[in-house]
Amino acid sequence: MKKNKIYKGNILDSPIMFNKVYIKLSSFYFFYFASLGAFLPFWPLYLNYKNFNPYEIGIITGTMIGTKIIAPNLWGWIADKTGLRHRVIQFGAFSCFLIFSFASSIENFIGMVSLIFFFSFFWNASLPQFEAVTMTSLGSSYNKYSQIRLWGSLGFILSVFLLSALTNYFGIKIVPLFILFFLFLTFVTTLYISNTKIDQKKNKNSLMSIVFKPVVIGILLSCFLMQLSHGPFYAFFAIYLSESNYSTNLIGFIWTLGVIAEILIFMKISSWIPKYGLQNLFVVSFLFASLRWLLISFFPESIGIVILATLFHAITYGMYHAVSISLIHEYFTGELQGRGQALYSSISFGLGGSIGSFYSGYLWESAGGSTVYLYASLFAFFGFIVSFILVKSNHRNI
Repeated sequence: MKKNKIYKGNILDSPIMFNKVYIKLSSFYFFYFASLGAFLPFWPLYLNYKNFNPYEIGIITGTMIGTKIIAPNLWGWIADKTGLRHRVIQFGAFSCFLIFSFASSIENFIGMVSLIFFFSFFWNASLPQFEAVTMTSLGSSYNKYSQIRLWGSLGFILSVFLLSALTNYFGIKIVPLFILFFLFLTFVTTLYISNTKIDQKKNKNSLMSIVFKPVVIGILLSCFLMQLSHGPFYAFFAIYLSESNYSTNLIGFIWTLGVIAEILIFMKISSWIPKYGLQNLFVVSFLFASLRWLLISFFPESIGIVILATLFHAITYGMYHAVSISLIHEYFTGELQGRGQALYSSISFGLGGSIGSFYSGYLWESAGGSTVYLYASLFAFFGFIVSFILVKSNHRNI
């Protein structure tokens, strides 16, 4: 196999386990999402252990997510203009490690919010640009993105399993140190990423003219609503289960099941996209999300139903995200690739996720977790309506 072929077409043309670029790309996803695997289930529990109340936890979580509104667009602009996308990824990863090294020493609310703000500002520098690197590397076979991305899910599972065991032995206080360890490994993997040549082909339209196309508005608004519905899940799901007398081990096991289901979808989605089309898969994911939050709202004490709802994560995140990345790649081409992925990240995970965390924290104490998940179900259903009416794909077959 010629080395240069990797960046001209499909990196999966050769046996993937022996493809060096495949290994480099997969390694980043593995350790990046291993860090996230420690964060999502356990960070709210750590904050609770440090005596932060639900309102403060909602703000802290929302702050982390909210920086995605601005940060990815800034880093995307820098990467597209300088052509040094790999340096942006490396700088972001190192800054995260350096800033988070102070996390375990902070006890007060203002200090924690400040640390999370600066940490997440750089955290959001890496992933959207790495998504652009991966999609550029895949070339015309971008439907096979999931075969690389699934390693992130494997890293997430490993992290959850390890931290579940370690917290039982050492206590919840070990969480910041564990996260820091995987942040360091994430930075190490960025040192082996070669810069991909950014496509400087000029678009016929400007960035804003593409953004204001009805179909792109539909994509971005739908993604916003999807992440708005996920706000209570990322900020309070572990606490919600804990209030229903689930143990830390069981909470970690339930999170792991969701990610295993996500991996199975990642293994299949590359064949589903040509068969069923991006639009159909995108719309269906919102129906599953609405049902998922309804089940969690009404049956939190039923382990079987909670597990069933958790398995829907395969659709509401795995399939949804793979399809969303492909839709964004379809409409934001050439020199706009980095900013397109950044815009997707900022509007959905950033704006949607932060507002989702804020309303969750605000309503949690006054209305209770069950009511919060009812709101989540409603937002997901609104996303279904928007996506059904506005979202189209130019290419059914890839």
